[in-house]
Amino acid sequence: FGLTGMRPRLEAGRRLRRIALALPRVRDGAAAADWLASYNQWEQDFAGFLDEKSEYADGSVNDMHQRLVRARRMIRGRIREGRLFTFLDEDLTENGTIPSTNNLIESWNGRIRDMLRHHRGLRLIRQLKAICWWCHQHTEHPETDAWLAANAVTDERLESLYRKAWENSPQGRYETFGIPMRHGTGIDWNDFHTRVDWPSND
Repeated sequence: FGLTGMRPRLEAGRRLRRIALALPRVRDGAAAADWLASYNQWEQDFAGFLDEKSEYADGSVNDMHQRLVRARRMIRGRIREGRLFTFLDEDLTENGTIPSTNNLIESWNGRIRDMLRHHRGLRLIRQLKAICWWCHQHTEHPETDAWLAANAVTDERLESLYRKAWENSPQGRYETFGIPMRHGTGIDWNDFHTRVDWPSND
């Protein structure tokens, strides 16, 4: 739980960390209700503590316990949105259980990012095509090369999908100059240099 740290110094942080660590163990509606009750109790017990302010030399005022206040805001948001226990939604679990965490998704995302790191310098469209190809190759029953060639997503279609995703992203909503250029993923020292052994004075 990033906002509390591994070893919180304050009692409010320690209790919130224990509550956060209990979240992955929620398996049914009753456990979810118990978890919400424990979180609500934490908010009540530390309401005054979390409302404490710090005044700085320039006259500005800010929360004294900023990380805990951010954690409270984030958790309140997830509860309000109804997304905290989505994996318990009966309409979504008709065909089987849903994992309570996104660890599996992040594992696959990490492998895709690793693939892109090994192919630096690709234009955005080629990056998207590489991702499509990688995902297809890792499906349970990938199609033949001939099928892929006949059903490949066109550059125009990818550009349209990317633009739509970008325009609906939080950053895209505030971007006034269109989609930013995304040439490559950065400079790699090894692309421009050759490693040699350190010269010896012996």
